[in-house]
Amino acid sequence: MQENVSELNPSKVGLVTELKCITYLLEQGFNVLLPQGNYTKYDLVIEKEGRFYRIQCKHANPEEHSFKVRTWYAIRGSSLKQVYTKDDCDYFMTEYNNEFYIFPIFGTTETKFWLEKKSYPNSKSAEDYLADKILMTL
Repeated sequence: MQENVSELNPSKVGLVTELKCITYLLEQGFNVLLPQGNYTKYDLVIEKEGRFYRIQCKHANPEEHSFKVRTWYAIRGSSLKQVYTKDDCDYFMTEYNNEFYIFPIFGTTETKFWLEKKSYPNSKSAEDYLADKILMTL
């Protein structure tokens, strides 16, 4: 019987998201490289026409009219949170309702994406980060 992704442990949730992203990227014609071990701050590297980009895959958490993506990692052996920087990875990638999104490092602990355009200061519209659009610019 298939489990609801929200009922999985966090490692499995992350793996499901990562595998969905890998499948999507391969279908879009990118070469996908996976680092060996679990010590890099990115999950995969994509390559197309000799250009390489480090991607950190993150699960999208649903909210009303939006979704949030956690953009920090825990420092091993500590309760401290560390925000990803451009030295760690080039982009984040997530999947929400069968749509894929790619966004840069904003330097925050989480990023909220609105499913409808909002005029709030610093609000981010999910539509602006659709992977189809972003990948065409790489």
